[in-house]
Amino acid sequence: MGLHENGKFYVPVKDEEYIAPFGPVMGYRKLSSEFIKKMNTLMKTELEDFSDNLVGKVKHELKFSKDIENLWLREVSQFIGRFHSYSEHRNSFGARSLDTNKYDYGIKVVSGWFVRQFENEYNPLHIHTGAAMSCVGYLGLPDGIEKEWEEDYKDHHPANGHIQFAHGTTSGYNNTNFMVKPQVGDFYIFPSELFHCVYPFKTKGERRSFSVNFSFLEIPKNKDKKNVDK
Repeated sequence: MGLHENGKFYVPVKDEEYIAPFGPVMGYRKLSSEFIKKMNTLMKTELEDFSDNLVGKVKHELKFSKDIENLWLREVSQFIGRFHSYSEHRNSFGARSLDTNKYDYGIKVVSGWFVRQFENEYNPLHIHTGAAMSCVGYLGLPDGIEKEWEEDYKDHHPANGHIQFAHGTTSGYNNTNFMVKPQVGDFYIFPSELFHCVYPFKTKGERRSFSVNFSFLEIPKNKDKKNVDK
């Protein structure tokens, strides 16, 4: 499948094709154990309280220091570049790709923070602003939450402690909701304007995660790269 040579409309190239021309792209990667250990060590209560900038019904949301931002960049920047390359190719039906001969690419971090969610806390449906992309990574779960989940999964709509993404309007041959079970080391990236929420849980203890708002930048060669982390 592909676009017409003018790059403006789709033209089939095979006798039979299945196409998904709509909807946002998400990415998943497993975080390294070393990164998880370092992040949990750097998550200290003396970090700046960031909760007034967020919608979560969560008491402990702590802003990343510059050192933590840099640690995050070293862990995921290559993956983010591959995700952007895939998204460009997918959304253009192969007409666009990254061009390292003409452009340099970088990541600009707008904000990053830890989320220390405890029993009965939650994040209502929301989007993120100020950047093109966002993410969530999981650093810890309460002891015993698997028992809660085992019971919750007997329900017709299990959700306790899970994150749910939502997009579009319900219709035939379409999916509008994507529920994700958090696991330590899981890392998801997604467009910042994709609606999502996090449900409360009952097990005592901490569900620890982090989020970062960022943009992937395309910079013409020999242009100013100020404020860009590569």
